[in-house]
Amino acid sequence: MIFGVGFDLIELSEFTRTLERSGDRFIARIYTKGEIKYCRAQPHPVQSFAVRFAAKEATMKALGVAGQDGFSWQDFEVGCDPSGKPRIVLHRKAAETAASLRLEPMYISLSHSRSAAGAVAIAETATSATPRRRGNGVSRRAGRA
Repeated sequence: MIFGVGFDLIELSEFTRTLERSGDRFIARIYTKGEIKYCRAQPHPVQSFAVRFAAKEATMKALGVAGQDGFSWQDFEVGCDPSGKPRIVLHRKAAETAASLRLEPMYISLSHSRSAAGAVAIAETATSATPRRRGNGVSRRAGRA
């Protein structure tokens, strides 16, 4: 059963300005060492950083914790399985929250172009638990945006 779905879209021009202003401080606060190493090794590092930021945001929304205190950006780590498929690994408070909600592994999909980066995250549960929603922009009623 789907517990929550999250989506995030980032304009690369704005993200580039953020990196130019805050640079390494921003990167060190948001990304794990593994993510930083991976993104810097890519042909287009800004796109790689941006799509991972979008995936972290989308995952927070899918969990229903977007905007809540106590979570670190590094609690959400984007990696790849051996086939290259993207995956999200939850650490610390994010992992505790997912476990308390009895969520199965999260699913993510990433995409980027020259101008934007986006991600979708899906949280699944084997139970019929009612999703906790606070401040993540997700409507509880079908058909309402």
